[in-house]
Amino acid sequence: MTPPRIAIVLVVAVLPVLGGCGMFHHAAEEISMLVSDPPPRTVPVPRPIEGWDTIGSSVRGKPLLATTVGSGPRRVYVIGGIHGDEPEGLQVAKVLPDLLHRASMADMQGVTVRVLMDMNPDGSLAGTRTNTRGVDLNRNWPAGNHSASPRHGARPISEMETVSVHDDLSRFDPDLLIVFHSSQTGPFVNYDAAAAALAYRFASAARAEDPRWRVVRDMGYPTPGSLGSYVGVDLRTPVLTIEFQRGRENDTNARAALAGLLAVLKP
Repeated sequence: MTPPRIAIVLVVAVLPVLGGCGMFHHAAEEISMLVSDPPPRTVPVPRPIEGWDTIGSSVRGKPLLATTVGSGPRRVYVIGGIHGDEPEGLQVAKVLPDLLHRASMADMQGVTVRVLMDMNPDGSLAGTRTNTRGVDLNRNWPAGNHSASPRHGARPISEMETVSVHDDLSRFDPDLLIVFHSSQTGPFVNYDAAAAALAYRFASAARAEDPRWRVVRDMGYPTPGSLGSYVGVDLRTPVLTIEFQRGRENDTNARAALAGLLAVLKP
């Protein structure tokens, strides 16, 4: 019997450069798709952690946690962790909301920032790139270049983690998406869509903490089904991919991320 299908609709705002002129012209683009029902939860969703909302759970029942700082019209969505073997982004995301709360009113004026702590808590616990089902959650998005495979998912949004984050991202409707990663060749900023100016602004501010921060336009390898491919290329919404240096201490990464983010948030 053919499994039931559900329709998911995403409306994302298109913004050439965040805060470039203080006026935001949103061109709504509706994308409908059919995806398989996600696998059932194996464990009940735990109670929320104070200050964080539970937007869903992993296959093993770990909560997907998100929180919002600010209330302005410019909207930035930050994903702290997506690959479980890249803990640097997750560690920054844990403290980022508190750092933003402590920032000056001028820095946060007119801005709303939503932080997703970790999209892949099972992978983070196991130290694996993929989720429990062996799927790379940054290859499971409904981009035009999605490539069906056991590693990428039999179809886009096949994983329950992706379903939850896709839904939260859709409701928030960001003007800019920022995704934290880490690599041996970091630290650097990669970008998609009309985000070049934002990438250079982020890297320039982050250099105050580490002079090696730079902008890398081409990752040098294909990224089928990635957030950059989907949100950046297909939906043409600015995306910044932040690659911390693997193994760098958390305090330095957090200071660099805060400096870069505040620079991006400026009108």
